[in-house]
Formats: sequence, C-alpha cells, structure tokens
Amino acid sequence: MSPAKSVPKNRTGMIAVLAMAALSVATAVVYAVCYGNQERYMSWLAFILLLVGAAFGVALTFAKRYELGAACMAVTAFSALMLFIQIIYMYVVVVYVGIDLKTLDPRFVITSVFFVLCFIASLVTVFLPQVVNKEGMKK
Repeated sequence: MSPAKSVPKNRTGMIAVLAMAALSVATAVVYAVCYGNQERYMSWLAFILLLVGAAFGVALTFAKRYELGAACMAVTAFSALMLFIQIIYMYVVVVYVGIDLKTLDPRFVITSVFFVLCFIASLVTVFLPQVVNKEGMKK
C-alpha cells in the first residue's frame, strides 16, 4: 500500500495532532531559551514532558492511533503546565502581591502564554474528530 493511501480522507484530527506536537516543541524551546540558565524558574521535567508528549503524539499518529496521540499530548501538556505553575509560583507571588508590580518580566508573559496555548490546543485536539469512515461515524 502506498503512503498516500494510508492517509485518512478526513485529515483534520491528524493535522491537528501534528500541529499540536509542533506547538509542544515550540513551547519547550521557548521555555528553555527564557529560563534555561535560571535554575530557580526552570523545571526540566516540564521541558522533558513537552518533548516526550510531542514524540509520543507523532509516533501514535503515524501508528494510526490518532485518539491516543491527542490524549497523550493533552496529559503531558497539562502536567507540564502544572509543573511550570509550581516552579514559577514564587515569582508570581512577588509580582502580584505588589512588591515588584512595575517590572513584570516579558519572559514570564511569553512563556506563560505558550504554556496556556499549548494546553488549550491540546484539549481542542482531543475533541476533534480524528478519522471518519464512509458512513460518517468515528472509527
């Protein structure tokens, strides 16, 4: 069977899973670039979870287990977001209590936006129809 025939006709879910994997890798890279040299605010476990989730998502997608790929990335994105919140909590407390409100670090904003986008996109990907057969029912 040729590779073109193995691609499902309704590729929305598959493309979303691959795009989500790319967003997970981008989030990991942004996080490492912004906080890689500051051990106080860097959770290497969150970084690794994003990369592992993307790798498993792509592997499961090419193994035609689209739903599992999306779910795997959703779980790892949520876990990475929670680890990011745990490690960055003291910075948030200091800034939002009013001690240093004028100097909100752009790295914090950029990284937070990427983590939240990654988590929201992973949830959307889970609920997209992954593969539709001829009768219109989900396989």
